Amino acid sequence: MTLFIGIYAFETFAQKRTHKSVKKFEPEIPEANRYQANKVFLERADSMLSAPVKNPLESYILLMGNIEFSRGDMHLYCDSAHYYDQINSIDAFGNVRMERADNLSGRADQLHYDGRKEVMNLIGNVSITKDNRTLTSQAIDYYVPSNTGKYTSNGRLEDPKNVLTSIVGEYNFNTDNAVFTNNVDLVNSRDNYVIHTNKLLYNTRTNIAKLVEEAEITSDENKIITSNGDYNTATEKANLYVKNGVQPKLFAKDDRTLEGDSIHYDRHTGEGTAIGNVTVNDPKHHAILTGGYGYHNETTHVSYATDKALARIYNKENAKTGERSDTLFFHGDTITTIQEPDKNRVLTATGGVKFYRKDVQGICGHLSFAQRDSILNLYNHPVVWSGERQISSDNEINVHMRDSSSVDWATIPNKGLIVEHLGEIYYNQIYGKYLKAYFEKVTDYYDDGTESSRNELRHADIVGNVKTLFFPMENDSTYNKCVRTESGFLSLDLKEKQEVEKVKMWPEVSGTVIPLYLARKSQLKLDEYQWFDDLRPKSPYEVLNISEMMREMISQPYEILKPKVEEQPKDDDDKYEDNTQETKSLPVNNE
Repeated sequence: MTLFIGIYAFETFAQKRTHKSVKKFEPEIPEANRYQANKVFLERADSMLSAPVKNPLESYILLMGNIEFSRGDMHLYCDSAHYYDQINSIDAFGNVRMERADNLSGRADQLHYDGRKEVMNLIGNVSITKDNRTLTSQAIDYYVPSNTGKYTSNGRLEDPKNVLTSIVGEYNFNTDNAVFTNNVDLVNSRDNYVIHTNKLLYNTRTNIAKLVEEAEITSDENKIITSNGDYNTATEKANLYVKNGVQPKLFAKDDRTLEGDSIHYDRHTGEGTAIGNVTVNDPKHHAILTGGYGYHNETTHVSYATDKALARIYNKENAKTGERSDTLFFHGDTITTIQEPDKNRVLTATGGVKFYRKDVQGICGHLSFAQRDSILNLYNHPVVWSGERQISSDNEINVHMRDSSSVDWATIPNKGLIVEHLGEIYYNQIYGKYLKAYFEKVTDYYDDGTESSRNELRHADIVGNVKTLFFPMENDSTYNKCVRTESGFLSLDLKEKQEVEKVKMWPEVSGTVIPLYLARKSQLKLDEYQWFDDLRPKSPYEVLNISEMMREMISQPYEILKPKVEEQPKDDDDKYEDNTQETKSLPVNNE
């Protein structure tokens, strides 16, 4: 009786819907080959109703309950469906589920399959999964032959390493390639970073993201900006390249930045290498490092540059780089900066070092600067110029910096020479075993509100085997004699504009005064005299030019000694007044 009532109710319902009742369904053509190209087979349904229409292509069968379709190696399940058997198309509703033999499965609230285009339109809470990769959205178009899913209104692709979201995207489950556009984010929760861009190519098998438009890779520790390159999210290595003249840029966790035509970065080690037009910027220490090749490790805080390496150190943010006197340019074959465990920062330059600032220039074979004690050490035939003065040594010169733009004092621990060019063939000269000079910072102010500083020599002490050669200026600003002296100690005081104020020598002084009209050329120079003006850089970027003469000079052997400095009397006018002699008291040589 119950069965009869159920059949009667079903038939009554069917008549009202103008559908024609069909007997209980049996598999469609059971003996047919199920792997025919683009052929859909109805495998199962609890009930069927047919709806006659004028156009056979629009006719469909209404299916209800436990429905299953097959198409090749794919099976489709749902609660109800419209089956367009003439055109191999389906409208599926309720608990829609599909499965393929390649371990792909999908779910949706609704599905439309167009057999002519071989495209499935999945709608409502859509997810398509293969192995451990899942594509989700509210609407996905699934292209059956290519095994590709596409969405156009916000979607998400998730694999074991990353979650990618975008407004528009597509993913090929065969090739594992994905293309995302419009507001793309790749989130890596393991290493805690996000890649944001407007277009990104990604492969779930290699976990490599290709960056083809401007992208930001941001973490709690650093940031990368690039428009061209790839980022391997499995190895955490990036290869970034210049595009349309815009270089990739790494903002390291130690506040330095690395730029170049190409950058290769390893997040695990913190190492970044750059090739071509490289810039390492250290705003915290007011330093910019450039070269053809660069390296920076944000973990060990080591940076270096080679291939026309150039460092620029500036003192004030408002200084115009390269124009104001407080910007120091220096070049070396290799320039390195290191931050030691105790936070001491050490800068070194090797292999033909040249530096330039408006008020001071120099050359040497090797240079080092330690921030902790503010000592600048120049080794291997160093020469330093300031104005018309030159200081040189075969071994080393040590300079103590008051700050990044001013010198406090300088020493030459082994055989130093100071030369001042007076004009024409006349040079004041001082030579000694040990020299120490004291400087004063002088600041110039400009109408545009900026300022620059320079260093002026105020006092010098020379110890051991001191030799001098001076050309005293007469009242009419001419020179008519040469004064040569030898002593154990010498003290020199200068006033503003570097004019000599006082010269003191002690304890025993010998020397001669030679009228210039009687002087031979050989008497106008000390035996130790050297003048290297041809090697002096005359402009900031001239430091990049290392001549063969300079290469030859720094290739000569040298040694770093620590001589025993003779104990000298304190520079006290009252105590040592009787032990000093002024140059005017020296005998005249009339040879």
